[in-house]
Amino acid sequence: MLLSIDKSKGETIFDQLVNQIKSLIESGDLQEGFQMPSTRQLGISLGVNRSTVIRAYEELWALGYIESTPGSYTKVRKRKSLNKDISPVSHGEIFWDDILKEAYKPDYVKLERFSQLVREENEHLISFNRLEPDSRLIDVRLINNCIRESISDSDKQIFSYCNPRGYELLRRSIVSHMRLHGVNSKDENILITNGSQNSLQLIFQTFITKDDYVAAESPTYSMLIPLIKYYGCKILEIPVTESGMDIEVFKKHLKKHPIKMIYTMPTFHNPTSVTLPQDKREELLSLCEKHKVIIIEDSIEEEMKYFGKVHLPIKSIDSHGVVIYLGSFSKILAPGFRIGWIIADKECVNRLTALKTMFDLSSNTFSQIMLYHFCKSGYYELHIRKYLRVFRKRMKVALKALKTYMPADKVVWQEPLGGFLIWLKLNVKADKIDLEEHFQKFGVKIIDGSSFFYNPPKEHYLRLSISKCNEEEIEEGMRRIAKALEELTVES
Repeated sequence: MLLSIDKSKGETIFDQLVNQIKSLIESGDLQEGFQMPSTRQLGISLGVNRSTVIRAYEELWALGYIESTPGSYTKVRKRKSLNKDISPVSHGEIFWDDILKEAYKPDYVKLERFSQLVREENEHLISFNRLEPDSRLIDVRLINNCIRESISDSDKQIFSYCNPRGYELLRRSIVSHMRLHGVNSKDENILITNGSQNSLQLIFQTFITKDDYVAAESPTYSMLIPLIKYYGCKILEIPVTESGMDIEVFKKHLKKHPIKMIYTMPTFHNPTSVTLPQDKREELLSLCEKHKVIIIEDSIEEEMKYFGKVHLPIKSIDSHGVVIYLGSFSKILAPGFRIGWIIADKECVNRLTALKTMFDLSSNTFSQIMLYHFCKSGYYELHIRKYLRVFRKRMKVALKALKTYMPADKVVWQEPLGGFLIWLKLNVKADKIDLEEHFQKFGVKIIDGSSFFYNPPKEHYLRLSISKCNEEEIEEGMRRIAKALEELTVES
């Protein structure tokens, strides 16, 4: 066995041994069954320390190149060669084609939109496309204080798994916070999750089968749509009017179908920003109680009430436990913490917790403990008040700019009572145009409204989010949108 060790090379003796023996085996110079010299013999012949040879043999054994048994010689073994490149093969020979043939096929184009949203921003573009808090408003000093408190806790819980239902002290903080919204729950009604998307996933996995009917507003939260398609359930679309979900359409569906669940955003609906009136909330709740339909109430922007009277959550009047309420820190504080919560009947929470335990054991311990300190110190309520003050002003700027710059014959909108969103209905010819690309040419990012429909709409819509923009950016962004609209032809 020809080996050459050069002690003057930059490569260590260990690496030289391993690489040269590997090369001899892979080239076929050392055949399967070849008896390797003992570690003592090889060390003497090469003039290297025996311990180095032992380590090299151990590495080659771990890589599958040699084998040995106690009291026996070390021999070369036959092993599959490592792939150095993945070469193209014919369609029928691809392993994963057969495996995935019957599996769910995601809409990669639509899902890629989310990846595009979280990529680094272009400073020359004004971003109305991301529903994400303006990180410039976060008081990093307060976050640092809470991080230091979390790390200095004597029991060092941040380094351990958390209770599957969530950090108990954070659960209690959420109970206290939700009382401000009229939701009187107990600790046993709270499950902490990895954000609202994780909450929805758990709910669908627990309660929904492919034979179930699920009702949802149309348009609706865009990431609900791939979830519904994945679980293969039957979707019933409920149009959203100027005053929220069309309850009359829901009633018609109830007469025809055994609806298992309805998903709704009654406050500052995403994407339309409309708010469901109190009488309609009560009617929806009564219908679902009567027909035993689960209500999923998604209230991610519940806090952001700017103008007029905004009603309490449906959960606040839920005396029969039919409402599963979803809350989150993502849209008001920061999505990077990946912490949301579910408020539901105790037995429902137990079922959801069991599933969460099976799938991910628990949510991030560090984020939960840090957020507990953030809430306990009163920082969260201060942060909300700051956001209310800032975004009330920003929304006024946005609405004024719309009235000032938008061509009245090409676009209409409804003024929201709160939240971050404005929903524009376009009166333009755009069937053959990629609207997002068109507006980006004018230096502004928007979301094409078709992303929020299960079935493509006939009309054209834009969703604008002011959550990441200051007043100057909002003003300039509206000018750019108006210029982009001027280039489009009015629909006759």
